Amino acid sequence: MNLMLTATCDDTDAFYEAYLAVKPEFADWCDVSRCVFGKIDDNNLVELFFDVDPPKLQAWLSQPSTQQMFEQHNLVPTRYTFEPLSLG
Repeated sequence: MNLMLTATCDDTDAFYEAYLAVKPEFADWCDVSRCVFGKIDDNNLVELFFDVDPPKLQAWLSQPSTQQMFEQHNLVPTRYTFEPLSLG
């Protein structure tokens, strides 16, 4: 599964620093080499994750440290799944 999320937060730059600190943990539940973080503006962002293992992602999201990071930055995500487009 591939995952895209849009999110609001208190400060995108501050959240990005937290994102970079935990990014190595993403390797447990997705292809970390293909993760994309995009700042839209000071309070909005987009993230892309590829080859996501949903049960492992859920386990990561359930960790107290992950929840604390989201609460600290007032992160409110909206998640979407997508598949690559085939033109053939």
